[in-house]
Amino acid sequence: MAPVKLYGATLSWNVTRCVAALEEAGVEYELVPINFGTGEHKGPDHLARNPFGQVPALQDGDLYVFGMMLPLEMFSLFYPS
Repeated sequence: MAPVKLYGATLSWNVTRCVAALEEAGVEYELVPINFGTGEHKGPDHLARNPFGQVPALQDGDLYVFGMMLPLEMFSLFYPS
């Protein structure tokens, strides 16, 4: 199975929370950095993942989950250890 992709930067507390939850659940993931300095979060690629232009955004195959408070409970539901 391909690793989950987590879009954002660990400077964001919400991204850091997701990284901690993924680590705790033992989920293989790739952290894909988003450059806020260049406005990448408002570019068309990221807006396709999250129409609000925020992080984190999580991609698992064709499924995208996004939101400032990405529900960490989903990790235990989708990725039971």
